[in-house]
Amino acid sequence: MGDKNRALKAAARRYMEESGETSLQAAMRHVRREYEQGQHGDDEPQERMGFEEAAYADEYEYRPRVMGTGYFVAWGVQELLGLGQVQQLVQHAEKNGQPGTPDPITCHLCDKVIDVTREEVVHVGIALREVQPPGAQKPTELQFPVWTHDGCGHTRVWSWSQLTLARRRRDLPIDTADLPPKQHRRGRTPTEDYYVFTMPEDSPPVMYLQPGDAHRHGPLGFRADRLSDGLPPLDLERDEPRSLPEWSIAADRTGLLYIERQGTGRWYQPPTPWAPPPQWLAAAHYHQGAIFLTAPAASVPTGKLDAGTSNLADLLAVGRDDLLFGAVMTVTGLA
Repeated sequence: MGDKNRALKAAARRYMEESGETSLQAAMRHVRREYEQGQHGDDEPQERMGFEEAAYADEYEYRPRVMGTGYFVAWGVQELLGLGQVQQLVQHAEKNGQPGTPDPITCHLCDKVIDVTREEVVHVGIALREVQPPGAQKPTELQFPVWTHDGCGHTRVWSWSQLTLARRRRDLPIDTADLPPKQHRRGRTPTEDYYVFTMPEDSPPVMYLQPGDAHRHGPLGFRADRLSDGLPPLDLERDEPRSLPEWSIAADRTGLLYIERQGTGRWYQPPTPWAPPPQWLAAAHYHQGAIFLTAPAASVPTGKLDAGTSNLADLLAVGRDDLLFGAVMTVTGLA
């Protein structure tokens, strides 16, 4: 998706939130008219690529057809459930998506029954919801399968408030208590994101990226978005970061330019190129890659980030809460 289209879609979503418009296509037409009339100048702050926007990429993993019906399984679902449970979901759809079954599967974006004997493609996602058990210190994460018709829209990993907001935009019944807080972003310049470059011994160098602004749907929304992007969660106390060849960090002589995933294009691009220390670039060239990490806003205190005193120990608790994401990515352009 190009920068212009991404900016148009971001402006269209803001218009939908402010006006109550439920059709993204109608909102896009409205925003395009405003651009043509000069109501959106080049100096207006634009949505940065990545983070909240990245999860709207229109590419999803494909599973083989089962009994004539194809199933698109959103990125991150297998990460959460494992291949065995994904196969059980498909089997459940095959059994309960037949006409006349007592417990039919229902599309979460139109509330109509899904008949797998008539659908060429069914989309399979997951919604995450936190509940607070009595006496427990931390909430428990519950996971619910989300089914959608192909014509209603691609599914993904959702936080409960993201799914609720998507249903409200389609005039479907919701509990308004499950909606995210209203946003008042008009005229406000986003806080710049933070990035830190570190050099652990005997491993590729590390790049840590933290949003400057809190996610509208909270940490659970950040978690759902990163899973939808295809980034795996990472607990630094237990896990070694995986190497994901489909992800890469582009660079040139000015520094690091953007992060992209093969098949979906650029995932994140800063306002200006990142400028890591020369030693970091040399290590990335030697290891032919870098460890990329990201976590929600304020995961590491911004005072530490500003002072350059943060280290990987600050991310241990974030990883235990399944809110740290990352992988080893190839760094291109350093040769």
